[in-house]
Amino acid sequence: MIQLRRALGISALAVAVVLAAGPVAADWNAGVDLYNQGLFAEAAEHFQGVVKTHPGWPGGYLMLGRCELAMGQTTEALDHLRVAARLGPDDPANAATLSRALMAAELHTEARELLESLDLEKTSPPWKAEFARMQARCLLAEDRAADAVAVLETRLEDDPDNAALHRAIATACQATGDRMAVLDHLTRAFVLDPDDHASGRAAITTALALATATGDDSLAASLRDRALELATTLATAAPEYDNELLAGEAAFAAGRLDAAARWLAGAANERPQEPMARYELGRTLAALDRNDEAINHLRAALGAAPDAELAVRIHGQLGRLLACRLELREAARHYRAAGDNERAGLIDGLAADISGALERLAKLRRDAAEFAGIEAELEELGDANGVTAVADRRKAMGQEIAAIEDNLYEVRSALCQ
Repeated sequence: MIQLRRALGISALAVAVVLAAGPVAADWNAGVDLYNQGLFAEAAEHFQGVVKTHPGWPGGYLMLGRCELAMGQTTEALDHLRVAARLGPDDPANAATLSRALMAAELHTEARELLESLDLEKTSPPWKAEFARMQARCLLAEDRAADAVAVLETRLEDDPDNAALHRAIATACQATGDRMAVLDHLTRAFVLDPDDHASGRAAITTALALATATGDDSLAASLRDRALELATTLATAAPEYDNELLAGEAAFAAGRLDAAARWLAGAANERPQEPMARYELGRTLAALDRNDEAINHLRAALGAAPDAELAVRIHGQLGRLLACRLELREAARHYRAAGDNERAGLIDGLAADISGALERLAKLRRDAAEFAGIEAELEELGDANGVTAVADRRKAMGQEIAAIEDNLYEVRSALCQ
């Protein structure tokens, strides 16, 4: 009972008056118990009894309105909540409940006018902040984003360390298009409330998006470093999949490839069947020239049923890496799957042009390995002339291999871009 009174903002004196009224106390207590059990229709019957016997007390109307809201009886609920707000103007719970109900019914102008009429000097700082946030929501619904920002900033001057206010201003600034302000307020909200992972993640993604959009290289680098600092803090405090993935993406964007690989490996281990972590880890390893590992993770990402957009990106990465290894037929297949038919056609043509050289290179390598074995056997037999002859033959093969590889170097370099 005490807990409910605190939640509703009903004054102890007012409740005491009701409870002293005999039968009304029974109606009130029964109504509260039923309300807490989710039996709203039965609770409403008891609160109707309270309203009938004490028509001048706002508490009965407040609870009756809440029951009706829960039952979807919006018109009746608003009527009773308006009475509660009129009878109890000094109780912020009455105005707050009515305002929320009006906003839910999309009656934002009425809600805003009610909020603007309140004497906030009589309310506590938490209620002041809550009313400012609700007023801002109404203004946003009326396409008055700049006014919403002004209302929140005014309240923030008196309550600068209120994380909820910073989150609300970030939302309003998003509507005005001031994304740097969005970043600043989301960052502040996260700093003030480190458990608010949603604001932390939103700040990181906003910083990365701003870095991509700006044409100022210095500002872009600063934003990426800022994103990485936030992401590292978040992922260190809460090393779960989403946070580690975001930390890896931020580190990659900031050029901290080793750090990116560590975070992304953690995310991939956390959820090995999530294709995004595998893809991000694969492209990071490719940037570190760890191509064999990269290809393994990218193939695993394809096997994890990525959506169509991500699949295109994976196929594109695999096409480039396999082309770099001169596995041209498979590379062309991946480029084609990525929708890059022009690139696939060029790769197919190149594969035909250099197929002879690749076949000759493969044969020379096999032969050189075989001759190395023969040379070792001849040495054991003490056949010096045979060893010399085989060594000369192997040397000639090595020179031809080197020549072919030199010819393929420019091809491989171009394909690795």
